Amino acid sequence: MAQWSSEACPLPDEQTARDHLLQEFPCLQKRDDVLQNVMGVYTKVLQAERGAEEDRLDLVRTRLVGYFILYSPTPKALVAFVDELRSIAGGAEAFKHSCYRLGDEVLEQFVRPFRVRRCDQITRTVVGTDYPSILVKTNMKELLEEAPHDASYARLAALFRDCYRCQVTRTVDYDTFTYKPQDRERKHLDGRVGITEPRHIIPDFDYDPCPWKDSPLRNELQWKFWERFGHPELRGELSGRIHRPENVVTLRLDICEMVDDLQLCLKPVQGKIGTFDIFVFGRNATRLKEVRGIPDRRTFHLNAAVDIPKPELKYFRILATCCFIANLSGAMEYNDVDSHLVE
Repeated sequence: MAQWSSEACPLPDEQTARDHLLQEFPCLQKRDDVLQNVMGVYTKVLQAERGAEEDRLDLVRTRLVGYFILYSPTPKALVAFVDELRSIAGGAEAFKHSCYRLGDEVLEQFVRPFRVRRCDQITRTVVGTDYPSILVKTNMKELLEEAPHDASYARLAALFRDCYRCQVTRTVDYDTFTYKPQDRERKHLDGRVGITEPRHIIPDFDYDPCPWKDSPLRNELQWKFWERFGHPELRGELSGRIHRPENVVTLRLDICEMVDDLQLCLKPVQGKIGTFDIFVFGRNATRLKEVRGIPDRRTFHLNAAVDIPKPELKYFRILATCCFIANLSGAMEYNDVDSHLVE
């Protein structure tokens, strides 16, 4: 993974935060009680941030919590997160230390898994003219049955659905272009050609690059994090089924690396189905977008002729939340496996 630092930002003031929340969650415009609860908690987080100004690590902890409120993936996650903070008993000092502990948990059970648990099972297994032999003996029913559990089928399903292209740059898959001229003619695969990968949107919590570190317990904590914060269904959807088409998107190889580094995310645009705002983080974000041909917004180009499930918008929102809070809080500077927010 590339080594680079984020540009941390202080939490915005109450009015700016309120305006942002109303834009992010239009449903709050009709729920004054919920908005009031959210803003009451956010004000306490701002106070905790001011109390942590002399300790860089405490600042990161507090900002992880504050930015999770502002960039929660869904209203359910927002309400669950705020309710936990509202349940903290005691005064300002007790809230501050509880905020630090929750910030640690957000880092360990949310941000870090998205960086260090990227499963390597989806890889380019193409070898010369053998590509793609699986096509000869695979029908669509078999493809959809096997894809959630088998990386090879998942790769094929994603390529079919995504018209053999990176959904960010429109780059045509090199292997398809090179080894399947009949598809090149049939699909009119013009434009830039490059190496693509079908990439997980949500990483594999059941995969552990450090299995000697009591991985069953570590994995369980990540599922429980989402059970607490609004999305208990994630375990049923993804545990043992990480390659399901809803959790896979075709991306050019360098874009995959940016996603893995939490340097790029696609955020669904409200009211525009299949359209995403593309955010790039880091000091060289503008230059990277120019050099790599990354647009500000993209509508996915999907194959309407095949009945393959589309990528799940909820998963993209969760990934976007992770990117925003990791970069804006400064937690990207503590992203390595052996780095912890401890003194």
